[in-house]
Amino acid sequence: MMTNDFLQEIAHLGFTARIKRLNEKIVSSTLDHYSRLGLPIEPNWHVVFLLLKENGRLTVTEMASALGFSHPAIIKIVKKMKTQGYLESQKDSNDGRKTFIYLSQKGERALSSLEAEWHRIQQVLKEFVTPGFLDGLCQLEQEFDSKGFQERYQQRFGHKGFYIRTAKPSEFDAIGKLMVDVYSGLEGFPKANDQPEYYETLANIGDFTQKPGVELLAAVSAGEKVLGAVLYFEHMEYYGAGGIAKQEKNASGFRLLAVDPATRGMGIGKALSEACIERAKTRGHLNVIIHSTSFMKVAWKMYEKLGFIPYPELDFKQGKLQVYGFRLALA
Repeated sequence: MMTNDFLQEIAHLGFTARIKRLNEKIVSSTLDHYSRLGLPIEPNWHVVFLLLKENGRLTVTEMASALGFSHPAIIKIVKKMKTQGYLESQKDSNDGRKTFIYLSQKGERALSSLEAEWHRIQQVLKEFVTPGFLDGLCQLEQEFDSKGFQERYQQRFGHKGFYIRTAKPSEFDAIGKLMVDVYSGLEGFPKANDQPEYYETLANIGDFTQKPGVELLAAVSAGEKVLGAVLYFEHMEYYGAGGIAKQEKNASGFRLLAVDPATRGMGIGKALSEACIERAKTRGHLNVIIHSTSFMKVAWKMYEKLGFIPYPELDFKQGKLQVYGFRLALA
């Protein structure tokens, strides 16, 4: 019979399993506690209560961004809280695509007594969750956000001469220049004097990251030189291209992929595309949406090899330029 904690014995390889185990213990004991008090609430509902108390009305996208939860996770919590009568929703009168979530009268009435109970819970948690632990947790989250597991793995063990990570603000200008150089260099593609607004968008590509769920991914060398980049959109409403793509539900998208011509053949475009696809899978989305043109045949073939198929409903014209929509089904 084993007496030692196996997950502790395997050290870092047991890290994620220990986090999961601890979470299950806390969730189970919290559910039991709420049940004994006769409170029809669940763990993590308190963060939604408090977030809406502070902000009034928020969309699901805004809530997910504020809490760092996935879009599907927030939808699940909101649905349960609405069933219990704690939340209500209302369409934005100025934009029918947006739905605001807010505390119902029942939720507001319950808030004072719930906050009193959460204060008591907090006092108990302080007995075994030290300030040092919280500081360490903050550092862990910051380290992971700055460079995730895959980026670190590729940097340490990759054999392609590059790895993928979130672009740094200090790199935005260089990436914008790369975008302009690559797109203006495509044979037959509209030039800056034909579509000045489009090239202005390329030059200022970092501005997209101010929107919720938009991430500028960069392929960088071991020496931290940017070799390529792409924009990933967790929420299609911020996708920004023409046509009806922004109306797609339960989908991610990526666009404006560019690779330094001097590094082509290294698989950078494919790696950037796959990084976007993995993010879509992580968020539980069913589809990935992209667009391409007849002047991007190399990228077009790469997308088809990755499983993307033409999606004519999303085709549109950018001036005189015909742009074609593609979709990759993840389920």
